Amino acid sequence: MGTKVGLVVALLSLACCLSNVTGQIYSASFYEMLGYYGKLAQEKPIDWNTTLDLLLTGLVQQPCYDQSVQIHEDMKAYKFYALTMLDSTGKLNPSSLFEGSWDDFGSFKGCTERVTDYPDRPEDIYPMYCVGTWAGIPPELKAGAQYFSQGLCIPNTCSDYDIGLLASTGLLGIKPMSSWTPFVVLCQREAVYETYTTGAWVAIAIIAIILAMLFICTLYEFIITISFSEERTKSIASSKVGRFFLSFSVYSNTKKVFDTYQPPGQLPALHGMRVISTLWIIYGHTDFFADNTLTTNRREKDEWFNQWWYFIRGSMDMSVDTFLLLSALLVSYLFMKQLKKNGGSFTFKDLVLHYLHRYWRLTPVYAFLMMIFACLMVYMGTGPVWANPYNLAMGNVGGCLTHFWTNLLYINNYFVGEQECFGWAWYLGVDMQLYIVAPGLLVLLYKKPKFGTAFIVFLLVGSMLATGVMYQLIVNVQKQPYYSYVYRNALARMGPYMVGLLLGYVLFKNGRKVPNTALTKGLMLLGWLIATVVAVVFVALPEYVGTPYSLHGSPAWRAVDRTMFSCAVAWVVFACGVGYGGIVTEFLSWSGWVPLSRLTYTAYLVHPIIMHVYTMSLKTPLFYSATTWWFYFIAYSFMAFLCGFVASIMVEFPFFGLEKLIFPQRRGRGAGAVKAQTNATNEGHDNQALEL
Repeated sequence: MGTKVGLVVALLSLACCLSNVTGQIYSASFYEMLGYYGKLAQEKPIDWNTTLDLLLTGLVQQPCYDQSVQIHEDMKAYKFYALTMLDSTGKLNPSSLFEGSWDDFGSFKGCTERVTDYPDRPEDIYPMYCVGTWAGIPPELKAGAQYFSQGLCIPNTCSDYDIGLLASTGLLGIKPMSSWTPFVVLCQREAVYETYTTGAWVAIAIIAIILAMLFICTLYEFIITISFSEERTKSIASSKVGRFFLSFSVYSNTKKVFDTYQPPGQLPALHGMRVISTLWIIYGHTDFFADNTLTTNRREKDEWFNQWWYFIRGSMDMSVDTFLLLSALLVSYLFMKQLKKNGGSFTFKDLVLHYLHRYWRLTPVYAFLMMIFACLMVYMGTGPVWANPYNLAMGNVGGCLTHFWTNLLYINNYFVGEQECFGWAWYLGVDMQLYIVAPGLLVLLYKKPKFGTAFIVFLLVGSMLATGVMYQLIVNVQKQPYYSYVYRNALARMGPYMVGLLLGYVLFKNGRKVPNTALTKGLMLLGWLIATVVAVVFVALPEYVGTPYSLHGSPAWRAVDRTMFSCAVAWVVFACGVGYGGIVTEFLSWSGWVPLSRLTYTAYLVHPIIMHVYTMSLKTPLFYSATTWWFYFIAYSFMAFLCGFVASIMVEFPFFGLEKLIFPQRRGRGAGAVKAQTNATNEGHDNQALEL
């Protein structure tokens, strides 16, 4: 009876205070909700004996304890700031638990912004938002979840350790179940990001300098275009000073990006393949990077994995093998043409320039985006999972601060865990390492075709055998993660690259022509049938053969799957190249692919940053559905190519232009000074950059 009287008195007092302060008359349902929260605070199951023991033994800091107790008392006294902190704290609501909805983030914004607006908040109490995870979910009801994740709005005087202890006693937050124990507590401490670090200021300064260069050089082109005759403008533009300024011109570089002209002699179908492979990667990562945050319907999401079409996502990593194949193909094809022009000569100077041009073309925009990721991404948003040092993004940011040099040396694919920086760029490390060994193999193939072919086939078979052995010993026996120790290993990825080297040589030797006979047509049709079957088998079959006959867990399957898939793709390239692609050639050679193809490198580099920023900024868990994921994929793809365009205009294309000014032309790779000046960037991107 006394409690009820006290509750009524408190509510009446609060009503008077609110009316006096705001002049607003509140509804009866409003006071009903206040009563609900007040009762919730009064009935919190707090183990006061354990709480006091934690204080007396020094396990909990005095300021944290004092403010936690004061907030609890203010909740019972119906103070608005305290009730808002209670409202912003997650509760265990028994709804959709069977579907895997083991989370309640509460209200991030309510905790971090609304609480400080109330005049009844003591001046020394500042709210802080944390996410705590609880162990103890019944195994029968997990539905894919491992822990219950709960948003906590608590005083910022508490450490993560304090929060874990006081949450376990029930003082902080609302303990979901008496038998559950805190597992991990991660707090969003905004003060950490209130000021920019030295690295952030350096990054901002570099971006400002580049933007200034773009403005000045674009203005330069505008002035000479309107001030001089066409002949005089061309003369100025062809000078070293003019070429330097035009290298940074937004107008000129934008025209180069969107130029759909495909010069004679280019291999058809490659532009379409590059764009489709990039989109395949983005689609797979749409699901993969969503693991940065929580999904409310985990059970339903797990069931989607069994849908017939899920192999599209499950086999998305095969697209990387397409890139390795295309990279090797272009290296081989262009290298052979270079050797032919030079009479088979390839000097040490040629080798140095071969490596130098490659490094110059890949590294500037790569380093630029890595700088943005490492130095500025932590300031790009805020949210419940933003400050989680264990999530994929923040772990990579920490790795970049100490191991960025591994990326610049292109050995980053061998560094994992805390040493991993820009994790999705492991592919660039693999590709560069294989690119380094390619000249020796190609010179041998050109001068000793039979021996060179046999040696490359030997490496191809050896790569497959080594992949199977590594999978068995590292994954099956030592139980090490496949992604870290086999998936990213250059030896395991060598098969598709060797197929590409051989394909480039074949196209070079036959001049992209085959006899126009009935036998040829029959063999080409048979080739299409075999390639289609191989592609379908190695892309889709693993998704339909599960435990205990899992193909993905078989060393024999892992030994051959990527190489066999790359052989199927190689056939498509070959058939389109020799004129037997039909409608496939028409589709993949569509001129609309060309601008997008020029942006695939930067789109590949930037799309995970976009995904990280979005998923970590979510204030509530995601609801998974196939339709939602397709819309995410479309949005991510658009933003990836848009941001890729910006990165290309700011860094990639300007450095392509500077390349012609700084480095001498490689023997056998030029076509005259005028063409080199006019089409420097297009030639570089459409030929050499396809080697990505």
